[in-house]
Amino acid sequence: MEMNKQAKNELRKSMLAVRRGMNKEQVAAGSRRFAAHITAWPVYRAAKHIMMYLAMPDEPHMEQVISHALAAGKTVCVPHMRETRGLMDAAIISNLDDLVVGQFNLLTPDPATLKLLDPAELDLIIVPGVAFDQQGRRLGMGAGYYDRFLLKANKAELIGAAWAAQILANVPIDDHDRPVNYLLTEEGIFTCK
Repeated sequence: MEMNKQAKNELRKSMLAVRRGMNKEQVAAGSRRFAAHITAWPVYRAAKHIMMYLAMPDEPHMEQVISHALAAGKTVCVPHMRETRGLMDAAIISNLDDLVVGQFNLLTPDPATLKLLDPAELDLIIVPGVAFDQQGRRLGMGAGYYDRFLLKANKAELIGAAWAAQILANVPIDDHDRPVNYLLTEEGIFTCK
C-alpha cells in the first residue's frame, strides 16, 4: 500500500510536469479540439444532466463545452468544494457568469446563489485527472474529491478528460478508485478496455 502511495506521488509529479510544459496557445488549441470531439459524441448529445470540471490553467478547458451544453438546454453542473476537504457537490450553473474566482484562484460556483443537484441525477460526468490508463483507471490530485463523489453518481456515464500525453499503459490504483469507461483527449474519444 505504501509503495502504491509513493508510486502515485512520483507519477503525479511527472505527469503534472508534462501538463505544465504546455503553453497557452497549445492549451487553447487543444481545448477547442476537446470541445469538438465531446459535443459531437452521441452519449453527450443524449445526456440531460452533465457535470464538468472547471479547469486549472494547464488542463483542457471546458468553457466551450459548458456554453454548448447550456445552449442545448442541458442541466450543467460544476464541482462545488465543501469546507470539509475531500467533499464536493454538483452545483448547477445557468451561465458562465455564475462563476466567481475561489480558492487556488480557480473559477467556482458563486456560494451566494448555490443550487445543488443530487449526484444520482447525473447522466454524464467529465472527470479530470492527472493521468489515466487505457483501462480507464485514474490518477487524481490525491484529495479524493472525485472518488467520494462518484460513489453517489451511480447512473452517470464517466469519461476521463486529459491530454493524450497523460494516457499511460498502467496507473497504480486503490480498490476504491472507480474507473471511467471512456477517455477524451485532443485526439478523440476512446473506449476503455
